[in-house]
Amino acid sequence: MQLFDGTKNQHFLSQTEQRLNAIDPSVNKQRQQIYEFEVLSRMGGALQLGMPKRKKIATNLSLLDLFSFDVDRSQNLRQNFEALFHKYENEIAHHTESLLSKVAIGDYTVGRELENIFAAKMLGFARNPYSIEKILDTFGEFADFIPVEPDKLFLFNKVLAGSRAHQDYLCKTLNISEEQYGCWLRLLFMMLAELKPGFQPLFDQLVKRFFTSNQFAIAVMVCTYSQPSCLLSDRAVTTGVDNPQFDGFDFNLSSKAFIRYVLADRTLQHRPVGMSQAEFDLAISGNVPVTMFFRHDDGDLLRGFNRNVITQSYKHVFCACDKNIVF
Repeated sequence: MQLFDGTKNQHFLSQTEQRLNAIDPSVNKQRQQIYEFEVLSRMGGALQLGMPKRKKIATNLSLLDLFSFDVDRSQNLRQNFEALFHKYENEIAHHTESLLSKVAIGDYTVGRELENIFAAKMLGFARNPYSIEKILDTFGEFADFIPVEPDKLFLFNKVLAGSRAHQDYLCKTLNISEEQYGCWLRLLFMMLAELKPGFQPLFDQLVKRFFTSNQFAIAVMVCTYSQPSCLLSDRAVTTGVDNPQFDGFDFNLSSKAFIRYVLADRTLQHRPVGMSQAEFDLAISGNVPVTMFFRHDDGDLLRGFNRNVITQSYKHVFCACDKNIVF
């Protein structure tokens, strides 16, 4: 396995996902833009956004050498995780478009799309530098593993002690310790690398277990809108769930759609807020791994989604439109 990649400007929220929220998706990719809004206030429920600014997607939501774990500046060679990320980025647009086109005509045979979108979106969370403390709390155990295959162990040692002159700057910029940064790089490597020929990466195995285990009930709600109005968070993921008995994840799909995943133990007794009793009963008692629901132009759900994006973002939210944003 080779992880040499010349990319220095490294996106932590993929260009592919940002382009699904582009102001004008028809223009050349290198010229596509998105509106950025600074979050000015979120105290006491009084949400306020700054004036919209156009940002080039090609350089937006990225940092220089963020994922580079070994850099030889004399030869302009760097090793990073770009190749590992591409596997998930390359198909996210296809799976998103397939999902939305199917549900629009009432075709709910979308299990493959839902699983692949969840994997790509959770990776977006795992690689987000504004959430490193939470990532370490969620996936930190991966950083304690050590590969046994010689070629993987060689790379892992580079992750442990590679040349990273940029590390001090990044840690100061992100307000994290060098220990936290190193731990984050280790867990990303152990999650995403194919540690043994013929075996899926540990991250893929984890996602597959969620979607196939009888222990979990997964309810998914896809919400679509006639006008571009769904916000995109600089932290990639938000949640409307405040209950230790289940996990909830909201993700932007495009400027006109978002998706909500709720993962619960099948012994759960109390339904999540926003889910009807009938929907809850169907998801918990059904013998299918995933139960899906669809909403179109539901303003209340949009308002709740956008408010969560604003309150849980780091500093900025993004959108394809610059006005009439519901929150």
